[in-house]
Amino acid sequence: MKKVLILLLFFNCIVFGNMRFNTSKLTSRKEIIGDWTQNINYTTNSFKITGLEDRKLIYEIENFGNIYFFRENGTVEERIKINKVELESFDSRLSRENKTIETNRRDCNLKLKVNVNVKGDSGLGGRYISRPITLTVYRGDGNKSSGIKIETTLELNVIRRLKVSTTPMDLGVGVQGQRVSSSQGTHGYLKVEGEPNKRINISYPKEIKIFNRKGKGSLKVNISSPELERKDDENYTTKLSRYGDRKILFMGEVVDTKKAPPGKYSGELKIKVRYD
Repeated sequence: MKKVLILLLFFNCIVFGNMRFNTSKLTSRKEIIGDWTQNINYTTNSFKITGLEDRKLIYEIENFGNIYFFRENGTVEERIKINKVELESFDSRLSRENKTIETNRRDCNLKLKVNVNVKGDSGLGGRYISRPITLTVYRGDGNKSSGIKIETTLELNVIRRLKVSTTPMDLGVGVQGQRVSSSQGTHGYLKVEGEPNKRINISYPKEIKIFNRKGKGSLKVNISSPELERKDDENYTTKLSRYGDRKILFMGEVVDTKKAPPGKYSGELKIKVRYD
């Protein structure tokens, strides 16, 4: 499974001077499979405060008691909870105890890090949104009439775990020296179930070996799937239907059977499936 991280990146440059409160808004998005308990770490893009002139700043972080995420219909989802919110800076000194920022520069770069706990449950699914987390930064002299507010909203998209099942391929019965293929027997099928309309990556080898069950000899089988879009030599992609499923055809062919000892042959085709 490929974990996908999508961040809406904003670069904010906010000048103090004598400005009144200025509010900027950030959104950070993540996508997970939600049927096991996990901690998710969000990090906003850095935002810059300028015009400081060697200042000491004071900051406050508030989420007004809204530690849970909400469904799109507005109901609380207690299985998704904010654990911790911290401010970070790579060019200024932070005191989390005193809630202060000190810098000897004319600007400072800040970002928020948020840890979210998701209690694993197969019933989770869809889009969940946090209430805004508000970071307020103002002058160290205690004057709250001017400063900045950064409102960060977290979004979490919980998708279904992929389920895979297969139908075996049968190359049929052939005569030594002739080609054999699944067109003479039965094509193989891979059925994938997951999140509707999501793209998936499928990896499989173009060639495998099948072995004589009596231990004498092997055959090379060329594998193909005409329904998949090729990414590179062994990686392909396709899209699940609006119902969240896809049945994919796999074909096999043996070109050279001249030296193949008579008998029954069998082998394995290993296919890897993950979200794109």
